Order: sequence, then structure tokens, then C-alpha cells
Amino acid sequence: MIDRGIPMNEHEIGRVVVVDTAQVTVELNRDLKALTRSTYEGTIEVGRINSYVIIPVGSRRIVAMVTRVNLTEESEIQADKMMVSLPSTRRLMKATMIGSIDEKHFRQGISLFPVLDSRVFLTTKDDLDAIFSVRGQEEEIDPDNPGYCIPIGKSVVFPDYTIRIDPDAFFGKHAAIIGSTGSGKSCSIATILQSIVSDPKVKRTRIIILDTNGEYRAAFQRKQKDSTHVDAIPHRRSLYIPTDPSDSSRLAIPYWFMDSDDFVRLFRASPGVQRPVLLNALSSARLSANRGQGWIAVRDTAIGEFNRILPLCRTSDGRGSRTIRQLCDGMGEYLASGLATSSDETLAAKYPEADVAKLREAFDKIQKITREGIKSEGVQYEQYAVIDASKRQRIETIIKPLLGSLAQLSEGDINISLSTADCPGYFSKQAFRHEHLENSISRDESNSARARDNCATMLMRIYRLLEDTRFEFLFGPRSSEWPPVQDALATFLRDILGLGSRACAELTDNATLPNGLLPFYDRQRQGAEPANIAIIDLSLLASEVLENVTALIGRLIHEFLQRLSDPVSGMGRGEFPVVLVLEEAQNYIRENRKSEEDSISKEVFERIAREGRKFGLGLVVASQRPSELSKTVLSQCNSFIVHRLQNPEDLSYFREIVPGIYGQLLGQLPALASRNALVLGECVQAPVLVEMREVDPAPQSKNPQFFKSWTTDARVPDVEAVCKKWEGVSAVEDQQQGDPL
Repeated sequence: MIDRGIPMNEHEIGRVVVVDTAQVTVELNRDLKALTRSTYEGTIEVGRINSYVIIPVGSRRIVAMVTRVNLTEESEIQADKMMVSLPSTRRLMKATMIGSIDEKHFRQGISLFPVLDSRVFLTTKDDLDAIFSVRGQEEEIDPDNPGYCIPIGKSVVFPDYTIRIDPDAFFGKHAAIIGSTGSGKSCSIATILQSIVSDPKVKRTRIIILDTNGEYRAAFQRKQKDSTHVDAIPHRRSLYIPTDPSDSSRLAIPYWFMDSDDFVRLFRASPGVQRPVLLNALSSARLSANRGQGWIAVRDTAIGEFNRILPLCRTSDGRGSRTIRQLCDGMGEYLASGLATSSDETLAAKYPEADVAKLREAFDKIQKITREGIKSEGVQYEQYAVIDASKRQRIETIIKPLLGSLAQLSEGDINISLSTADCPGYFSKQAFRHEHLENSISRDESNSARARDNCATMLMRIYRLLEDTRFEFLFGPRSSEWPPVQDALATFLRDILGLGSRACAELTDNATLPNGLLPFYDRQRQGAEPANIAIIDLSLLASEVLENVTALIGRLIHEFLQRLSDPVSGMGRGEFPVVLVLEEAQNYIRENRKSEEDSISKEVFERIAREGRKFGLGLVVASQRPSELSKTVLSQCNSFIVHRLQNPEDLSYFREIVPGIYGQLLGQLPALASRNALVLGECVQAPVLVEMREVDPAPQSKNPQFFKSWTTDARVPDVEAVCKKWEGVSAVEDQQQGDPL
């Protein structure tokens, strides 16, 4: 109950006439003709949309948010039937119950409900202080429990109150910032990040923005007259990584960071023949490049061939026998190759009974068994080469002991074997293209022609991507390739996470890796300083690899944070939080239709949305079309900043995602003014309509000025220079093309 030494009726405005599980209907007092109430705190409007009212229930005070006010008329019942009376009016107000105040502390959620005829009061200053979690000037912020400490704007209804969010709830439990184009969505993201980074108590942040429109650099770096950029926030460094291939600081992500699923999606390898061929080639390429573990390639190859031979022993005609002989011929050549012989010493140490010599002997014996009964090769002799029960038993007697031995791994080798196919270790793209792919296709000589036909489309795509200049950021120079470098993955993660270079790290020198090939490596090699925000400008990235690149970045960060639970990291799980901002997320995290296959980026970010919180990876998902955004990702967000939404499909979709208690509040979304947003969820004390802070500097997302361009002497772009750069014509080539014959 309100107890401040003043009459209760000074703030009383009505009584509850309807109660349901989320809303109450209040009949306003008849003396509120002008819908205002004069109190000792001044004149207060009654029934303003998005304002709050108080409903005392015992020692607690329920807080409800006004969503509707209407006027109804009804005739009064008179005792004298002959008397005619004018209809009376009733002012009804609907309000959504959002929480309760208990001993000056506001908590979201309802655990008790008012009863009919409960009195309803206006909020007082003390009530608003509790709802908006006003802190005293002297109150220190506890890093373990910061509470609502990051200012994002002011309340539209109560402009004297600054709205603050809880950073742990906002980032740790994922947030969605939604709004139609031009509603202020990008400015909201920028001003929130600026508010955090500029806070003097904040020493270090790790925020990564996947900027698909190329607009966020302007919010954190100011352009000077000489076209260079400086950090806009003093003593807060931001790292800008463009995708313009002509920029010396451009994005580069070495292809060997991708796992097998990344390659399958990028090369669009279909199930059946293409996918096994590609995976075998990748596994072989990685194993071959790992010189210290070449014995694994020999072991895995032998196991694979033994497992192919065993089913062929049970075929009912001579074709199985012929295939086995071809496999044995191929293994004989492989075991005599340099890779196998160079690994013999290690293999013999680990498997004394299955070294290279014993494996060659085994395959030779199997081949001789299958040849028994025939004098020459040819289809007409296959009927004499059927593998009967006796031959099958002899072959199994040779294979099974070797398989049993090779299947055993020491404890230190288990992770090596399991991670070989997907580990981000270096391998040569030229060897993969010209050697391992060919070997994988021709592995079974009897079916190699059919396999090549089935793989034709995949091979064409692989060759095209490796030759396309637009994909040099992923596959390196067309005419050459990136050399193996020291700590490539660690250097990339240090760069993108803004950690700065490690002073004691021994990195590959300029002679082996010249400057300009891997910009992230150059920055670390040159002693990069830590950065609070990394802006990855994806606006010039080829659209066909946007999903692959965003998924790769997200997966690398997620898996890195997962591995921090390992004692070697020196940290614990969740102790190194990272924020990933996904701008225009509907472009690569689409809610697929029934006929579409899930994209790899959708799978990666849905996994992060479900699991990222446990490892310290928070998502901020921004979209102007929530109806096209993954429902799984959006439903995992516990905080929402919603700007104007006008598309009926988006509105309907969004209503299905957010808790039903907010349903009545969403009706105002189509009419919200620019910069105004409805903030919902765990990041704020109570749902509130906010006028977001003025962003300074602003992202490059302002509306184009058509009329100004039409009425002034507008500048004309250098069309030829833009098109030449677009076409990939370098300055040297341009000069040569301009030389007279």
C-alpha cells in the first residue's frame, strides 16, 4: 500500500472490473473528466498509452502498462419507468500486468493477481524510481552483478528517466533488434555499442560486427580530410576489415580453416558419389600435408581398403574377385610410394605386426588367392574366379587380425585420428586439386568413369572457385598458394577478437610469407594493438559465399570458446565473453521453406543461439524482415528492441516469437516514430517505449537526399574507375590496355 502521509485518493484513478491471466480492465473514476489528476507531484495524465499504473495487492504493488483506453455508453436504470434519462459514459482502460514492486524493488513477472474492485493508482516518483532502477550517484557498479547500468535512451512517456539495460542479460542471453528500413535500427545498434565502449569503467570489450551493408565503420572511425580514418571514441580502438580485394587490410580466411561440412556446402557436393569423393580427397590432403602424422594416412587407407574387400568376398560372381585384385594393385603402388615408406618407421613402432612390409605382403597374398583357378585376365575368365567359402575364409584370416591391430589407438593418438578430417590444419590446394581429387575419383578403377561423370559438376565448381579472383580471400592467389605459416589459426583469432599481437610469439618471417598475402598475419606480425570492436565489412563479398563466410567466422569463434574449458587455455568456460553482431541476419540465417535445404550459416547460428550462452558467446541479431529470419534463432533471444514494423507478415511472425504477455503492446509498432523503440525482455526492468540515444558519430545508413541532388550541381562519379575495379582490371593492366599499338 502507498504510505507517504498523504490521502490515498490523491493518486487513485479507478477500480478493477475485469481480471484475466495477463490483463486487467479498469473503470476510471467519473470525476476524471479531463483524464488528468493533480497530485502533490504535479499534474499527471491518466490513461496515456505505455504509461504505468499501480494495483495494490496486500503488501505488494502490481505494476501494469496501459495499452488501451476507450469510452462506452450505457443507459441508467431508473426506478420510475416513466422517466427518460440520458445515457451515462464509462471510461475503461486496459493494462497489461508486467511485474510487482516489493519493498521498493521491482521484479518482472506476475505471481499474484488483483481481485475485482481492487483500487488502481497512478505511479508516484518512488514507483518510477523502482521501475526504472534509478541508481544513486554514489552507488558503485558490482562487476559480478552490474544490473541495469548501460544507458540506451530516455522513456518517451516519462522523459525525465534514462532507460538502462543489463549488459549480462542483453548479450549473454541473446538480443534481437528489429525494425523496417529507415526506422533507426542501425543507429540503435551503434549507440548501444558506443555507450558500452565509451563507459570509463569498461577496459576491454570483444565485439565483432558482421556488417553486410558496410555502414558501421562511420560509427566508430572518423574520416579525415586526407581520407584516412581515426578512432571516433578516444582511447578506444576499432579494427576495420574490408572485403575490397584492393585494400591492404582486406579480409582473408585461409581455406584450410574450413571443416568438411564447409567444403561440402561450398562446393555443393551432392550425396551419393560426390560427397564421399570430396571427403576422401580432403582427408587425404590433410593427412599428406601433416608430415609428422603421415602414418595415420597409411593406417586409415589400409583400414578403408580392408573394409572394402571383406564385402566383396561374398559376391556370387567373378566381378567381386576382379575388383579385389584391382584394389590390391592400387594398395601395392600406394605402399611403395614415398609417403608410405617415409612413415614406415613410425607405423612399425606403433603397430609392429602391421608395418608397411607386412601390409604389402597381406595385399599380395589376397591378390594371389583371388587369382587361383584362372590363367589370364578377362571377362570370360571371371566365372572361374568366384570366391568360394574356402577362399573367403583364407582372406578373412589375413585381414581380421590386421584390422584388429590397426583399430587400436593409444590415448595420445585418439584426438589426432578423430580430428584429421576436420581439423584446421594446412594442406596444399594444388595437391588437393590435381592429386587427391583425382586419386579419390579413380580409387575404384572399375567405377572411375562413372564416378568422374557423377562428379563433373562438382569438379567444374571447384575449378571455377579456385580460379575466380573474387575468392582469393579464401583460396589465395590463383597462380600460387599460401605457404604453411606458424600459428595461422591462433593469429587469425587474435586479430578478429581484437587481442593484439603476442610479444613472445614466433611468427613466420617475411621471406616465407611476404607482406600482403595474409593481412591479418601482417597486422599481428607488426605488433597490432588490442581493439574493442572488429568491423568485418562484407558488403563487397560475393553473394554466393556470404553464408559460407559468416558461418565459418561464427563456427571458429564458437569452437574456440568451447575449447577454453581445456586446462591448457588458462581460463574457464565462459570467462572470455564475445559479442557477435549479425547485421541484416535474414540474408544468411533464413527460415527456409519446405523445398529448401538448410544453409550452413543457419545451422551454425542456430547452434550458437542454443549453446553459445554456456561458452560466453552472445548474439545481437538485427533484421528488417523477421518473417524471413530463422525461428530458432529469434526464439532464443530473451531481449528485444523493436522499431517500427509495418509489414503484416513480419508483425504476425514476431507476435508468435515473443511471450504472449507482450501481445497487446505490439499493436503500436506500425506507428512508432523514427528512433523510438519498444524494449522488451530481460535486459530492462520493465517493458518500455524508449527514445534511443542520439548516435554520434552515426553509421552510414542515412536516407539519400534525392531533392538536394536534383536541385544542386551534384558531383558525377568516376564510372570508368568503378567499373574497372569491378571487372578486376588492375592499374598495370589498365595502362597496358591504353598503350598504342
